[in-house]
Amino acid sequence: MHALKGGWRIDVPRHTPEELYALAVDIESYPRFLPWCQQARIRARDGDRIEVDNLFGLGPMQARFTSQALEEPPERLTITSQDGPFRRFRLIWEFAPLGEEGCRVEASYKMELRSPMLHSMAAMTLPAMEHKVVRNFKERIRRVYGR
Repeated sequence: MHALKGGWRIDVPRHTPEELYALAVDIESYPRFLPWCQQARIRARDGDRIEVDNLFGLGPMQARFTSQALEEPPERLTITSQDGPFRRFRLIWEFAPLGEEGCRVEASYKMELRSPMLHSMAAMTLPAMEHKVVRNFKERIRRVYGR
């Protein structure tokens, strides 16, 4: 089974990397904009590392797993897991300044799932999920910062 890879990039005027990094590192708010994310609860913090209990699912299909986040503010946030449905999971958020005022946000992921059925479902739904995440993240920016 090959790894699933993807990601997205948006340029956000009038916002700094620090502002947008703050949204990405607010992990407990992920259920507000990440499809299928029902819960993301911080279990522990140790310096620049965060351990998170997650619950993702749709209807009766649910997966609980633990992930680790490595903070590198305001440039990068890396989230990984080898728990639950994942053999390997890595999501990297990157934030770069754009000119005078603005920020480029890039998110890239790579995952290997334990279940062939889950792998097939993910392969079919991930492109649509990426579009939904981008739309929801932009809406989250508007709600939090109002501009």
